[in-house]
Amino acid sequence: MQLINQYYFYKSAIPLPKCKEIIAHGLSKMELDESKGVSKTATTFDGKEKGGVSMKGEKVNDVPTAGATKATLRKKGIDVNKTYVRDSDVSWLSDKWMYDIFHPYIHHANKHAGWNWEWDFSEPFQFTVYHGRKENGGFYGWHADGQSDHISVYKAAVNMGTTDKPDWRKVLRDDKGFIRFDEFKKPVPSKEKVPLRKDGKSLAPGYSDNIHMWDKVRKLSMTVNLTDPKNYAGGNLKFDFGHHRAKGRFHVCKEIRPTGSIIIFPSFLYHCVTPVTRGTRYSLVLWSLGKPFK
Repeated sequence: MQLINQYYFYKSAIPLPKCKEIIAHGLSKMELDESKGVSKTATTFDGKEKGGVSMKGEKVNDVPTAGATKATLRKKGIDVNKTYVRDSDVSWLSDKWMYDIFHPYIHHANKHAGWNWEWDFSEPFQFTVYHGRKENGGFYGWHADGQSDHISVYKAAVNMGTTDKPDWRKVLRDDKGFIRFDEFKKPVPSKEKVPLRKDGKSLAPGYSDNIHMWDKVRKLSMTVNLTDPKNYAGGNLKFDFGHHRAKGRFHVCKEIRPTGSIIIFPSFLYHCVTPVTRGTRYSLVLWSLGKPFK
């Protein structure tokens, strides 16, 4: 898809006190999650995070991509299948006051960037912490937040068991492909099991038990820089606009380095977060969903 505007940003839009409040809230949620046995380690769809295990159950080697492209890694003789692409901590936030702050920016950007895409739901906010180190600092390698075709929609899953012993099932659909609901307006489960991660409890990537996400794709991505740029080095958001670009294929978004800056972009754009080499980078991410493009 060719775009006139690849992204839309708002410099220093969120006041510093509010950024600090969000950081404190995100860290508090992270601590609460850990007390409940919920890991703070950020994951990827294919288990390629640091210390991760792929869907095949294979351990990912301790070799970071550090934001390099696959072509660059191959030139260095590195097997890209044995690297990890993400090293960060996360917690998930769903507070209404946060949506009240950021949804207007998404609506505004969607209109003024000229996209005007239909969307009607946002996932929980991902509060992310990138820890700085001189070597192998926190980063997120090249990826797209989501694809845009019908194959990539969030698939429906319902739990017929308990939280401790889940029994995840797919849902029944009618002849036209629409989800079937019973007289109580609850989705009708099928006998077919839903694929799970290796822990035997978590849903495999692409499945969700949130009815508001079913049959939708990520269309718009938002990132908020919560950190004073003086307090960290590296950690830049970087885009890859495609190898057909004569100039400016790769773009480092220095525009959003100031604290409280917001950037919104199509979820299908490839991007990365370069390694943080000093300090700590705090950010907030949100994905807004809609029906696939047609």
